[in-house]
Amino acid sequence: MKNGVILAHKSTWRSRLDLDYLDETSGRKSAANERLGPVAGLGRKLRQFGDYASKESLGQVHCGGFFHDLVRLNPDGTSTAPSKLSNAQRKSRLSEAWSRHLRRFPTSSVAPVIQHRLVFSMSQPLHDGLVGAGLNPDRVLQSTMKKVIGKFADRFHADDSIGYAYGIHHDTEHLHVHVALCPRTAKGAYVGCSTSRTSRSGNRNQLDYLRKCFEEENKCWSRILETPGEVQRVVSRRLDGDRLTFSPKTHPLQLVAARNAQNHEAIRLTEFHRRIVDLERAIAARRQTTATARNVHFVGRLMGLRSSPASKVVSKARRAIDQHSTRQLQHLLFKMKRQYRDQHRRFLRLHVFQSYAHRLPNQQTATVRQQNSL
Repeated sequence: MKNGVILAHKSTWRSRLDLDYLDETSGRKSAANERLGPVAGLGRKLRQFGDYASKESLGQVHCGGFFHDLVRLNPDGTSTAPSKLSNAQRKSRLSEAWSRHLRRFPTSSVAPVIQHRLVFSMSQPLHDGLVGAGLNPDRVLQSTMKKVIGKFADRFHADDSIGYAYGIHHDTEHLHVHVALCPRTAKGAYVGCSTSRTSRSGNRNQLDYLRKCFEEENKCWSRILETPGEVQRVVSRRLDGDRLTFSPKTHPLQLVAARNAQNHEAIRLTEFHRRIVDLERAIAARRQTTATARNVHFVGRLMGLRSSPASKVVSKARRAIDQHSTRQLQHLLFKMKRQYRDQHRRFLRLHVFQSYAHRLPNQQTATVRQQNSL
C-alpha cells in the first residue's frame, strides 16, 4: 500500500492565542469553509465520514501533555476529567491555563511566540485501508499523533513535559489533525519547532524529526494492513482496541427496510448490534469507576493524605484485577465488532432490502426528472 502520509506544514503564531481553529464545527471554521469551498475545493461534507466519525471526534478540542492536569482542576479544588467537560468549557479552561503558563516565563521579545501550529495529514490509501479493515481512522491518527509528540518530547525535552492541544478535522479531502504546541515546557524551557536549512544553522531539525517519526508510524500501519491476520493480533493487544474498531452504520432507509423484512437474519443482526451497545456501555461504566477512583486518589494527595502500606497493596491488587477484567471485555468487544462487520456485509449482499432501501431515492430522482420535463 502506498504510504503517502505527510506532515503538511508548520506555522508559528505570534499575535494572540487562538484555539477556535482546532474546532472544525466552530462558526469561524464553518464560515471559512463556506467561503473557500467553491474556490479551493474545501469543505468536504462530514457525512462522508459518517461510518466511523462520532461526537467524540467531530468539533472537539482536546488537551495533551501537562495541560491535561491543569485543565482537570476545578476552582473548588476537586478534579474533573477533561473528557467529561463540554467542548466550550474545555476550550475556556485550556486558554486560561495556556496564557497563565506563558505569563510564568516572561520574555523580552517584542513578538513572543504564542503557539506552534502543526498539521498531520493522512493519505487517502491509508484511510481507505483502515476503514476496509474495520479500524477507526480518527483513533489511528489520534494515537499516531500522540506517539509522535511523545517521541519529540523525549528527543528534545527529556526529563520535562510539553503541552499541546489538538482537534481532528474532516473538512478537506484528507483526514487531518491540527495541533497547537505550547512554546514553553512545564519547567519553562523554550520549545522550538524549526528546521536546519544550512550546515551552519543553529536549529535542531525539530520539524524534520517530527516528519520522520510520523512517516515511520504510518508506514508501520501500512505494513500491518498488508499482512493477513496482523490487524487482529495488533489491535487485540492494545488498551484502546475496542475504541480502535468501529461497527458499520446502516442507512436510515435500510433500517426501515430491515424492520419491515422481519426475517431471521435481520432479527439476529439487530440483536447482535444491541449486545455490542450493551458491552460498550459496560466498558464505559468500568472506565468511569476507574477514573473516579483515580480522581479521589489525586485529591487525597493534594490534601496530603497518605495510605498505609497494607491499603496500598490492596488497592494495587484491586486495580490489577479490574484492569485484567476490562481487558477481557475489550477483547470480547473487538471480536464482536469484527463478527458484526462480517455479518453486516453478508446481510447487505444477500438480502433484497439493500436494493429496497435505495429504491426510494431512485424513485424520487425519477419523479423530479419527470416534473422538470413537463
